[in-house]
Amino acid sequence: MSTVQLVQAMENQKWFCIAVLLLLTFSGCINPQNQESDLDVENELPTEFTHPWNESEQCLEHKGDQRCWVSYIPSTISEEDGAPLLLDIHGYGSTMHIQKNHTGLTELADNVGAIILYPQGIHRDGDPQMGGGAPSWNQGTCCADAAVFDIDDSGFLSALIDLAIAELPVDETRVYASGWSNGCGMAQRLAMDWSHQIAAVACTSFYLLYDQQPDYIATPILEMHGIFDEHALYATSGRSTIYNPEMQEDTDSLTTGAVQNLMRWAEYNGCEGSIPDINIPGALMTTTGYSDCDGGAEVHLITVHQGNHNLYVNDWGEPTAWPYYVPGNQGLYDTGQIMWDFLSRFTNQPSAL
Repeated sequence: MSTVQLVQAMENQKWFCIAVLLLLTFSGCINPQNQESDLDVENELPTEFTHPWNESEQCLEHKGDQRCWVSYIPSTISEEDGAPLLLDIHGYGSTMHIQKNHTGLTELADNVGAIILYPQGIHRDGDPQMGGGAPSWNQGTCCADAAVFDIDDSGFLSALIDLAIAELPVDETRVYASGWSNGCGMAQRLAMDWSHQIAAVACTSFYLLYDQQPDYIATPILEMHGIFDEHALYATSGRSTIYNPEMQEDTDSLTTGAVQNLMRWAEYNGCEGSIPDINIPGALMTTTGYSDCDGGAEVHLITVHQGNHNLYVNDWGEPTAWPYYVPGNQGLYDTGQIMWDFLSRFTNQPSAL
């Protein structure tokens, strides 16, 4: 190699080393910026909402009793966005935990972003022949210890709603009530007592056995009832009188059935017309109701043609525990979705809050 070539090679090597050093220097400056940018992107991702109420038993004291509930709070709801609130009330002889599994509304809650509260009824050591010893709700003239001892269930549930609004990201214009059997009757009483809180009610297999209140505001009501309901008969609530001696002397309690319940709510809601203006026949069920009511309220009765006392998909209880067993509809229809499709159409008017 000539002297000129050697000098040229050394010069090229020098510039190569300088380029490498510069590259290493700038890469050290660039990498932290890239990492910071990546962190910023990660921080912008939505975080899961968590709350100590979720799926844990909570209690408050009301009128000297410890009143409890469990909650289901979807992790996808936002603290900034108000979520609808649904009270799902168990039936006589059931519990909040059984109701949560029975109605299967948690998947619906995930899909629609709703918070669900499952309150617990209480019992005294009353006469077993009157249903004493099992949890129940005081919906008026029914049922069991709750009615016999005049438990303030309505006041408890109203206080629970207020507490939920204070503790959780709840849209107070979208507070709904649902329930099964005695819980359905309780949900309807809740609408009658606290119509300024309840935007709508949709429930299954029982009636309102309670008087109209002077400050009642028209509230949308949907009741689903099976023709072959063996516990709360479609034609009359007479069988329920075994749970409260007062009912045995109450003519309204004895004569109230699914159709009578529809007509009474139509009267309470100031609905126009002497006959229903909604009549939607179907193979599995028929919807009858009133659509022209005060404040935009509606009243619906869904009659399930082959339905028994349990209109949900899931069974209540185990077959070996009969008579404490009521089979579900085995997936023929989604009762929770039917009820939500009704409820979600309504909000409380600002003047009612």
